[in-house]
Amino acid sequence: MILSSKGFGSAMIITGTSIGAGMLAIPATVAGSGFWLASILLIVTWFIMMQSALLLADVNLTMDNGTNFSRMAYLTLGKAGQSITWVCYLLLLYSLTAAYSAGGGNLVASGLNMLNIHGPDWLNSLLFIMILGLFVYLGTTAVDHANKVLMLLKFIAFFAFIIAILPAVKASYINTQTPNFNYIWITFPILITSFGFHHIIPTLRTYVDSDRQVLRRAIIFGSFIPLIIYILWCATTLGSIPLFGEGGFHDIITSNNITAGIVSSYHSSFVGKFAYAFEAIAVTTSFLGVTLGLFDFNRDTYKLQRQNHITRIIAFIITFLPPLLFAVFYPNGFKTALGYASIFVAILLIGLPAAMAWVIRTRENNHKGLSKLHLLIILIIAVIMILLEVATLTNTLPSL
Repeated sequence: MILSSKGFGSAMIITGTSIGAGMLAIPATVAGSGFWLASILLIVTWFIMMQSALLLADVNLTMDNGTNFSRMAYLTLGKAGQSITWVCYLLLLYSLTAAYSAGGGNLVASGLNMLNIHGPDWLNSLLFIMILGLFVYLGTTAVDHANKVLMLLKFIAFFAFIIAILPAVKASYINTQTPNFNYIWITFPILITSFGFHHIIPTLRTYVDSDRQVLRRAIIFGSFIPLIIYILWCATTLGSIPLFGEGGFHDIITSNNITAGIVSSYHSSFVGKFAYAFEAIAVTTSFLGVTLGLFDFNRDTYKLQRQNHITRIIAFIITFLPPLLFAVFYPNGFKTALGYASIFVAILLIGLPAAMAWVIRTRENNHKGLSKLHLLIILIIAVIMILLEVATLTNTLPSL
């Protein structure tokens, strides 16, 4: 087989981590570019993120099993590199965990409401964390098995969603040309976060017993599936919703609720139900992938690698308590952090792997012309992504 059982499981964890509820908003992000240009943008973004993930895997494999982001940065870039990595990593992962905990709490609340049971938001989020967090506590194998079931349900919901939309697809909409080529720049900060799974690589390296080929195949295969899903999703939505006019993407974007705007444009209860099912499952798979990486990061950072319940419970508390508290008491805090997510992604998942690989290859005297050019291009891309995100936050980029 191309992928072993653990390799396939690792690929599915990568896919589940990448495809989050935010995927529903991708069409509005790329609508101004038109479907064909949007597809090219997705392929380019996937290739960049896949390349940086492979670099990260190679760097991690040169170090002791279990070495996390912070330790990797320290061993290659020194204390300053470690400090920057640590801050960016925790801000990104904790804000994502808080966001998914809040979203998961809403799912729990919806389920309890059906039973005529009503509870406070913090309790709903806590129940969500305790239920799914149990798989994270048990380890990668448990997450792998749970994720495979959830991914099956996610694919069923997604393709049911697509089939429900297909009758509305028009070739004229798909072939709509972009009214402004400069609309492409605002898409990159969003798209790079849609292929963000790199934090889970050190954990998956351990799971596949440091098998380089299995890990690399899992990264390529696991990241390629989201690319196909995103292109299909853009084809159906951009092919069925006009760019301008009543119910068009321009109106959807200005409504400030993109997901609801896209779903409501079809005037179909089936589309709404399938969209809700997909979004709900997407929250759970992304939560598992994000928190599994954060859990192992905390175990390594705070020297909690011993395989006993005391150390795992401490790691569990460190992983889940801060985002729960922020989601409940300081919701604007993690929302603000999420607003800068693309900057953290560009630093951690594009720039950092290239910088660490540069140091490793130089030490091994294996850093020739093409290698330097390859890494330099990736570092330049990271800088460009950061600048584009800053431009997006300051509203200086043209948008639809």
